[in-house]
Amino acid sequence: MRVLICDDEIFAVDSIKKMVSEYFCEHNLPVEITGETDSAKVVADKTPFDIAFLDVEMPKYSGLEVAKHLLSFNSNTIVFVITSHQGYLDSAMDLRVFRFLPKPPDRERIFSGLDSAIRFYNENTRMLLTDGSTAQRIYVRDILYITIHKRKTLVVTKNDEIISDKSISEWKDILPNAMFVQPHYSYIVNLENIERLDKDTIILKKNNSESVKVKISQRKYKDFKNQFFDYISQENF
Repeated sequence: MRVLICDDEIFAVDSIKKMVSEYFCEHNLPVEITGETDSAKVVADKTPFDIAFLDVEMPKYSGLEVAKHLLSFNSNTIVFVITSHQGYLDSAMDLRVFRFLPKPPDRERIFSGLDSAIRFYNENTRMLLTDGSTAQRIYVRDILYITIHKRKTLVVTKNDEIISDKSISEWKDILPNAMFVQPHYSYIVNLENIERLDKDTIILKKNNSESVKVKISQRKYKDFKNQFFDYISQENF
């Protein structure tokens, strides 16, 4: 996992980095930790991070501005906000901040927060075998659709296209059936990422301005439309 720690005070960066490193070492988990005191360098970069610890009050860019930047190209970044002030609560909630930590955060709170973050990460990702030996994790909500590709499957996400060893039927078994529906025998579509539904086409939104199209079987159209409307009505509550 990639972890970012951004605080304008170097001793704070070093302290949190030490605790995060100890956590991943004790849990035997791989980690790459980046410590930064200059928020402008983070905002100028587009390196994706799985987890970020951000001090709210920093010169140049606040922690919330850094969070907005990180989430703009990786909406799955788990953000911890470090602050002793409650005045930032509303803005932080708008960004779906994962957790608040008091300043300075102690070892118990860091470890507890990472327990929750790792559990959330594991619950919302799936392991993807790309060639029988290489494996990577992808976020379920980032999947646009999965389709048959020769004797394997092609997983199309918001940012990537990946060949998987799993079959369509195997994907149906492991993905949440309320979110992933089959509009055609050769496709599984993520209802959460549908931008528009036409009579014969499903338009899915990517992270950039592009969209992708998936065919829908006329035989399945009515059932698929009902499932889609049921899903988005539940999402609104």
